[in-house]
Amino acid sequence: MFKQLLASLFVLCCLNFSALANSNNPFAKNDTLAIGKDVAWNIDKKVVQAVKTASDNKGSYYHLQFDNKELRLSITSDAAGISPKKFSQLEIKDVQIDGKQSALFKWCLNNQERHKRFLQQGLKVKKDTCKVNGNAGAFVMRLNKSTLASLQNSSRLVILLKPFRIPLELKYDISDFKDMYLALNTKPAAEVSVVTKQPASPEKKCWTGPPAAYKNIKSVEYNCNDGTAKLQAESWVSRLVNKEKEKRATLKKEKEKQRKLVVEKEKKQLVKKPKNKKLVQIEAAAIAASKANQVQLGDEITQKMVNVCKKYWDKGEHRCYCQKYIKHAPDSIQESSTC
Repeated sequence: MFKQLLASLFVLCCLNFSALANSNNPFAKNDTLAIGKDVAWNIDKKVVQAVKTASDNKGSYYHLQFDNKELRLSITSDAAGISPKKFSQLEIKDVQIDGKQSALFKWCLNNQERHKRFLQQGLKVKKDTCKVNGNAGAFVMRLNKSTLASLQNSSRLVILLKPFRIPLELKYDISDFKDMYLALNTKPAAEVSVVTKQPASPEKKCWTGPPAAYKNIKSVEYNCNDGTAKLQAESWVSRLVNKEKEKRATLKKEKEKQRKLVVEKEKKQLVKKPKNKKLVQIEAAAIAASKANQVQLGDEITQKMVNVCKKYWDKGEHRCYCQKYIKHAPDSIQESSTC
């Protein structure tokens, strides 16, 4: 009986230990989306960009984009990446390369304003090395040399994000990253012109362009019969449109800031503005009237006191409190005063 009780306690302790271990694991109880090597990179050498796109069963598409300078994760509601999803509280909780936290991601955490627990939408990171844009459904990490080298020589990339209540773990097989990098940056061999009797008819070209409000963005050409090229062209234009939106939003905020500064400056100048002539005249008249009233009041008091003292002067007497008014007394009183 004692042995059975001891065995039960041992099993219970093991279960509690396992539960505690999972509670400290940042990747426990997360939704997971595995993107294997079978999902190929779509490489566009013209715009120098490679994209690996995958989707979940909830209608969301995840586009991992690389352009030699930055790694960008875009979340959209379409395969072409034209319609970005918007989030109010998008968080990037971790980025791991081959099971270890990325040193660059850790630097971004340590250089984020307010807190260092996770990258949060709306909080600025020093030098904009990392950026979380919930309105565009995007996370951007500007790559340094060591991180780029690490990506080329690794086989696994994990991005843990929290778009909603339950975190989502994106597991990428990047064992083909180095091959993609070489293909993206290898210059094509020089073409040798060949004279043919009947040149092949050119393939039909199509174009994809931005919305009417973004006419400054150039349309992208692609072969009409190439479905992959079409998706890449649409994805590229969408990315440029999103960048232009961010640029315009920043410019709008700056203009509003400058407008408020101008209004504040005008208020301060208005306070410092000298009084107008009419106001000065009114104040001068008020001061003069006050002085006149004071003189009149003084004369009235003097007259009353002289009347009081005159009663004594008429009797040939003088009081010292009448000394102030002695000049109004008869000569005999003035000569005999000892006050």
